[in-house]
Amino acid sequence: MKNLRKMLCFAMVLVLAMSFAGCSGMDFEVDDDKWIEESAAKISDEITSGQFVIDGVIYQFPMPLSDWLDNGWHVSNSYDNTDEFRLDPYYTSTQFELYDEENKGYVQMTVYNDSDEAAPIDECIVYSLRMSTTQVDVVFPQGMNKKNKPADILEAYGEPDAKGDSKNDLEAIYYFNDDAHGQCYVELDVIDNDTTEYPFFRVYFGMVPAEDYWDTMVAQKGVEGAAEFYFDAAMKASFYADFNDYVSMNMDSLEGAQELYNSEIEYFAECLLYYTDITEEYITTDVRNRVIAVSKEVLSKVKWEVKSVDVSQFNMGTMTVTLYPTDFFYIIDEDMFEALDAFNTKYFDVDYETISDEEYDAIEKEYTELMVAVLEKYASLAGTLDPVERIYNVNLNDTVLSDAAWEDVDDTIMDLVAEEE
Repeated sequence: MKNLRKMLCFAMVLVLAMSFAGCSGMDFEVDDDKWIEESAAKISDEITSGQFVIDGVIYQFPMPLSDWLDNGWHVSNSYDNTDEFRLDPYYTSTQFELYDEENKGYVQMTVYNDSDEAAPIDECIVYSLRMSTTQVDVVFPQGMNKKNKPADILEAYGEPDAKGDSKNDLEAIYYFNDDAHGQCYVELDVIDNDTTEYPFFRVYFGMVPAEDYWDTMVAQKGVEGAAEFYFDAAMKASFYADFNDYVSMNMDSLEGAQELYNSEIEYFAECLLYYTDITEEYITTDVRNRVIAVSKEVLSKVKWEVKSVDVSQFNMGTMTVTLYPTDFFYIIDEDMFEALDAFNTKYFDVDYETISDEEYDAIEKEYTELMVAVLEKYASLAGTLDPVERIYNVNLNDTVLSDAAWEDVDDTIMDLVAEEE
């Protein structure tokens, strides 16, 4: 969902990757070509087979959780109720971790109970699986491992079924396959530069949910219509505080939608406070509330439209949107700098080393009030700049737009990114 970017901080995928590396207890080198070849010879050449090798053991996604538990993995000690935990029929668990005591490695997963009775998690099917190759010494089909670059992946597995949005040299590459349990996919996250020691740093296996809110939405609106509806609903929730569509299709709860809106408003308010150079110490509750009110009014004027959506049979493709950024920074500039010049002229001769704390506070408060007054003066006059066209990758199986795409949408709407010449 759109709110994952700010609510759960998944937008910083490279930070996540480094955190995996930082907590690893393993210091392995994938230099043993013979070991890699032997591991690769045990499994299919196709990444869509879901097969991989860890410590000589073959795993195949989707697989029973017992395949992991029988090979020395156990549910992380951070969970204290796993012995009693049972999953209702046809339910998917929340994400949890498995831990390999011997190699000090972790994997993250969810499991699915495909039976018609409640079952302990060790009798359930692994429904999603996330591994960091800096955590787990793993070999994939055709010997792909943590040292391989995007070009190696494409040469080994062919043109992907879809690609994710690139950010900070990250390449997210997707391949799909049909399994007895439904459609499954694999996301390979690879860094495309010459300085990263281990480019192929993460893999994510997932099942396309059989029943979720997209079924209803797609049935009503078609695939492209569903993607357009989601984008529009998320934008209205983010900038207009119009939560009806966002909540009606179970995209989030009303509380979650409100948090999404609040996060956007507060983010822009922080940008305004930074732009006007108001000292943190003098941002009182009253000042912050007044700037938040300005933020609400300014962002309520922004606009957008979805021009086209092109989605494949795998529910992935592209969306072309037109965004109309706010012009607020432009319309306040002249008045703000005139006020700043007058303020600097007024206090040009003040020796800040000799004045009292009370006098200094009075000057800072005067400056703060001056800047907030400028913001309030022009809030109702805010409009939009010339439209900006963007093309984003879409994935109807996983939050529609990536975190990187949502971040670009927000920063473009708020006029926080410079357009390339």
